[in-house]
Amino acid sequence: MDFLNHYLQIVLLGIVEGVTEFLPISSTGHLLIAEHLLGTQESDIFNVVIQAGAILAVVFIYWHKIVGLFGSLDQAESRNYLLKIMLAFVVTSILILVLMVKLKLKLPESLTPVAWATLIGGLIIFVIEYLAKNLYPHEDVSWFEAVLVGAAQVVAAIFPGASRSGSTIMAGLAVGMKRPSVTEFSFLVGIPTMFAASAYDLFKNRKELHGVGHQLIIDTALGFVISGIVAFFVVKWLLRFVQSHTFNGFAIYRVILGGGLLIGLYTHAIPDVTNEEAKTPPIPAAILAPASPTPVPAAPTTNSEVAPAMTNADSAPVAPRALPVNPADLTNAASVDTSSHPSDSSHGTTPRALPVNPGNARPITPENTNDIQNPVINQPVFNTRNVSTNSDTPPVPATNSAP
Repeated sequence: MDFLNHYLQIVLLGIVEGVTEFLPISSTGHLLIAEHLLGTQESDIFNVVIQAGAILAVVFIYWHKIVGLFGSLDQAESRNYLLKIMLAFVVTSILILVLMVKLKLKLPESLTPVAWATLIGGLIIFVIEYLAKNLYPHEDVSWFEAVLVGAAQVVAAIFPGASRSGSTIMAGLAVGMKRPSVTEFSFLVGIPTMFAASAYDLFKNRKELHGVGHQLIIDTALGFVISGIVAFFVVKWLLRFVQSHTFNGFAIYRVILGGGLLIGLYTHAIPDVTNEEAKTPPIPAAILAPASPTPVPAAPTTNSEVAPAMTNADSAPVAPRALPVNPADLTNAASVDTSSHPSDSSHGTTPRALPVNPGNARPITPENTNDIQNPVINQPVFNTRNVSTNSDTPPVPATNSAP
């Protein structure tokens, strides 16, 4: 499936180049838009070669005229026409060298300048078409008009979206040239200009030619053929169209496209990334995510620190140990207050001990040490301080002092 999608993108880019190269709507701008929308980025060699395919279509269309001009150099009209084409080409070349080489101007690769150039170019077409109605149309190309057309080609080299053919045709219409004649002159001037630009781009990217793989060769050849075939039929149609129509239809298209792009860009519905950013692979999320702290390993435990396992014998309650009792700490039966706290015995709690008279205590002798009984519960007396039991009749605790 990826194989088919890849070649479908190549075919679409070839169609875009073939349709837009000679229409006044900018091929460079549309290629940038198409690559952004398709999420792809082809090499500069690919873009240069498919552009040459579209230019070659014009050579085929005007082949008889080109051969006729060179075959009739003895005629002044043919010589002048060829010289005017060369003059326009020289003007373009000089301005390009000054602006692009000396001043280091670079063609923008983001969508925002393309959108603005597309919108403004559409408005300029409306204005020129309105002004051209009041001009006297003529078919001959003057020397001044040749210079003007050559200078207009530079606009497209600086502002992607301005359109080379659109700029040159509008420049001719602005000085009174007829649409068919200025369209033909624009196409003929474009042949040496675009071939020279393609050759310069290939020379500039000559290092890439050494590492060209078979996949790039196949993609470039396919795009070259597609753009040439499409451009051939588009130019044929346009030459018939300008005989009886204005360029206002293209102006409407440019305004709608440029305005829509600007709305999408400023509302962030369309991401505005440059081709250089598109070439950079995205950083994996694992790299972008902050590193989680390294867990601290638990301290090793020794056998002596390990708690012994609990057995059934360990879980049984331990009986309190009996301690010797001082007779002075014993209480008599009358000293126990059970009436004031009737709920104590019902809830299994120890009754409160009251102060005792030491004179009432039995003396402890060797004979009666084991026979001392609690007069209340008739059990041996133990020092059961802070010990509670669940028996129904709890033992009376011994206290050392009064509460």
